[in-house]
Parts: sequence; C-alpha cells; structure tokens
Amino acid sequence: MSDGNGGNAGNGGGGGGRPARDPLTVDRLRMIRELARRGTIAATARALGLTPSAVSQQLSALEREAGLALIDRADRRATLTPAGHALVEHADRVLDALAAASAELDRVRGAVGGPFRIATVPSAAPALVSPVIARLRVAHPDLDVTVIDEEPHRSLDHLDRGTIDLAVVDRYAAAPLPLEADLDARALLVEPLLAVLPVGHPALGRRSGPVALADLAGDDWIVAPDEVSCGAAVRSACRAAGFEPRVRWQTDDLILHLEHVAAGHGVALLPRLGVRAGVAGIEVRPLAPPAVTRELLAVTRSAAVARPAVAAVLTALTDAAEAAPAA
Repeated sequence: MSDGNGGNAGNGGGGGGRPARDPLTVDRLRMIRELARRGTIAATARALGLTPSAVSQQLSALEREAGLALIDRADRRATLTPAGHALVEHADRVLDALAAASAELDRVRGAVGGPFRIATVPSAAPALVSPVIARLRVAHPDLDVTVIDEEPHRSLDHLDRGTIDLAVVDRYAAAPLPLEADLDARALLVEPLLAVLPVGHPALGRRSGPVALADLAGDDWIVAPDEVSCGAAVRSACRAAGFEPRVRWQTDDLILHLEHVAAGHGVALLPRLGVRAGVAGIEVRPLAPPAVTRELLAVTRSAAVARPAVAAVLTALTDAAEAAPAA
C-alpha cells in the first residue's frame, strides 16, 4: 500500500523514505566477536560488562536487521553459523583498523599524554611497575596513569575489551598463558622463585647455599590459590619433586605470605620480585636445581604499539627490567 507520498513506507528507497538502519555497529561487531571467543551469552555479557538480556537483545536485533541467522541456539553454547563466523572475521579487521587509526592519530599528535591504564600481576607491582610509574610521572607529566592488580587471564580479558592499555603478566612452564594473535607481547625478564623459610628452619643448617625442594616435603606450606599462576606453578614444582604440598594457608597476598612464614606457619616459594628485603623472621634462599622460574611480559594490542604513550610505557618497563638482576 502506498504511504500517500508516492513511496513505500519503511522500504528505505526513494520518495524521501528514511534509510534502513545499518545493523553493523561497532558495539555489535565487538559483541559477536566476544561471543565467538567466550562461547555463551552469559560469558559474553560478563566480558563486556552488560547483562545477558542486553547482549541477547542486541544480537537478536543484529540477526533480524541483517536478515540472516548468525547464531545457532540449539544447545547451551551459542554456536556461530557460517554467516556468523564470516562476520567475526570482518569484525576482527574492523576493530583492529579502528584501534590502528586511533594509534595513528596519537602518533601524528606526538604527545605522550592522556589517560593510560595498566593491569599488572601483583608480584611485579612494588619492585617493577611502581618505580616505572614514578619515572613516567616526571618524564611525561601529561600522562595520567591508573594501575590495577590483576592475574594474567583477567588482565588479558581487560586488554581484549579495551578497558586497559597495557598488561604486565607472568608466565610459568606449569601455567601456560595463551596469547591471541592480535596481541604484542614483549619479554621483560626471567626470574627465579626463591624458597622463603622461617629463621632456624632445619633445611637451612649452617649452609648459605641453595635449598632442595624435596627437603621441604614435610613442611606446612603457604601457597597462592591454584587458579593463580604462581600457585599452580608451586604445586607443580612440588609434585615434580615427589610430594604434594600440605597447604595450611592459601593466599595471593605477598605480604601475608612473608608474615605467615615469619610466624612459623609454613614455608613458601615466591618470585624474587615479590620478596621484600629486610623482613624479620625469614630466610630467603635459592632452590637447588632444577630451578623454578617465571617470565614477565608486557602485553598490549598490536594495533596500539604505534601510540606514543604505549611506546613510552613499554620503553620504561623494558629499561627497568634490564636493570633488574638476571635469573
């Protein structure tokens, strides 16, 4: 039926009708890419900071306006159709291109400034990240840095969502850290885990040298939770030495680790950067071979590397890491 103005109502064609809305907004592209990575509406909603209802409504609107089924909702997981997978490939390119365009504008402006958000593994914060931030404050006073303590997987989620600009993460042989192809990872340093023992512990004897991990098999232990990379690595090292650690205190707080050891509640293995010097009541020793080590990485999106602020922070982190003792 004619709309009385010589055109067809709602067809987006001539006659002055309003153009049809383009279903492919940046937010929707980001949403379907997250769905491809997370596998469920609920996980996608958590990653984007939205409600599952809002995500479901937006994706349904995308399908309706696109005129194609993009998601197979036959089971509990939201599996993408071939059209959905094809759209995700384009979403990756579009979102990377937008990030690269933003980085290029920053590069042309040339100034190192504006808000900059870092997530760091807590054990690297006091000895590495904190001094770097202090130096950046002097060298680039217009750079407004905010730091949050996060475990690696959560840091990478933040980076993927664009809620941070750079992540300092750690990686252990016993706790692999998968990195997406669109991320740029710079190795900062490799450092050992050290045995932290109460003063007078029998394994110390009169020696000042390394402590064998097997000699600590009968001890109580203070260990980070298993979902924390350091906790998983410590448990794996103990098992490789032939025993299951008897965990009496479970905490990811480095200060509590040291205090609990000093109080005689058990022993611990901690990254060297996480051990504060001069803590009363503890002895710190290297491990006898085989050593347990971790690698610290600075990770950002590849498309953002050209940003002057990102380059400045990466340079400062690299310089600070190079000044740290080698493993």
